[in-house]
Amino acid sequence: MNFLYAADLKKRFTCYGHFYELAFMNGETAQCRSVLEIVDRSIAQGNPAAISQMIPDVVVIMMNPGSSRPKEDGHVDEVLTFPRVGTAFPKELVLTQPDNTQYQIMRVAVSRGWKHIRVLNLSDLRDPKSVKFIQKVNALQEIMGGHVHSMFCPERAEELSFSLQRKTPTPILLGWGQDPGLLPLVEQCLGRISGEPTVTVPSQVHPLLNAHPSPMMQDKKIQWLETILQQIKLSEQ
Repeated sequence: MNFLYAADLKKRFTCYGHFYELAFMNGETAQCRSVLEIVDRSIAQGNPAAISQMIPDVVVIMMNPGSSRPKEDGHVDEVLTFPRVGTAFPKELVLTQPDNTQYQIMRVAVSRGWKHIRVLNLSDLRDPKSVKFIQKVNALQEIMGGHVHSMFCPERAEELSFSLQRKTPTPILLGWGQDPGLLPLVEQCLGRISGEPTVTVPSQVHPLLNAHPSPMMQDKKIQWLETILQQIKLSEQ
């Protein structure tokens, strides 16, 4: 396959995120991102919030937003609590810098002719260290209402239902990685998307886990791309 590099992909796509500060019942807060919208530059972007109301070509579910943050300094996250009415749309979207994982998703999109990709996560918590992230998730389980950091919780069903829509019955791409500490979040997610077509690159660690889209070595990146594209084609037969 034609492996497009980051410089070419950045000319083709723009990334927007909905960043917010989640307030828990005990007074603690956490920095979060509920969605990432990857859009082809041919799509009108004068009003980014309107993109959050569009129906994408495909939905991807990964682990968490990692170190994702607004591109422009000075952005102030809105403070949210859940449950709340009207969380499905619109969302305030701001520019964010793509990372290597998102470049992989863009490569899939180019191969498939997709122009709008919506990325959701098992958890909205922004933390680049997976071990620390899972520790934070476990700690929040001890707080009343601490589980609402995940869009797959019951309190955010309306938001999730809207976010999962696609223009055609394209399978949802799963790529949350292979850490067994994710399994409670994974089981919750799979319960919510039961009945939806999905594709993934399987993991040898556990049947509910899957290979991360962006391994360190380029040959492994290409292998992941070839496998996920093959799985998508098989799902269409």
